[in-house]
Amino acid sequence: MAGTSLQKIYCWRIKLDRLYVYMASTEKGALRMGMGFNSEPDTRAFFKELYPNSELLENHDANRPLQKAVEAAFFNEETKDELDLDMDCTAFQWSALKTIAKIPFGETRTYGQVAAMAGNPKGARAVGQAMGRNPLPLIFP
Repeated sequence: MAGTSLQKIYCWRIKLDRLYVYMASTEKGALRMGMGFNSEPDTRAFFKELYPNSELLENHDANRPLQKAVEAAFFNEETKDELDLDMDCTAFQWSALKTIAKIPFGETRTYGQVAAMAGNPKGARAVGQAMGRNPLPLIFP
């Protein structure tokens, strides 16, 4: 791929109790996260299948804002800092995620309620699909 630069994705992993949380960010912001109880020895290997044409680099500093947000979510605390995002999602998926972000901390809503809040009262299944594709599940629960 002469003349083509690869997208740089910065990866990091933290352990919270028995759970490993894998984080990926770009220069624009948080990109994706994953979780598991088994540790992948190389954090970059965790994201290799998702981003085969990217340059995967281990970098804690690039993931520090995402790590703070993940830790706050894990320990059931509110975050004060706004998290920059670099997510690839449809307009509806983004609408569903923004709507979920407006739910007061510690409260829950059904997919039907989220759909109604987003202005599409018949869109419960679409909200469920958007949440199934959610790249940052601890940030947008």
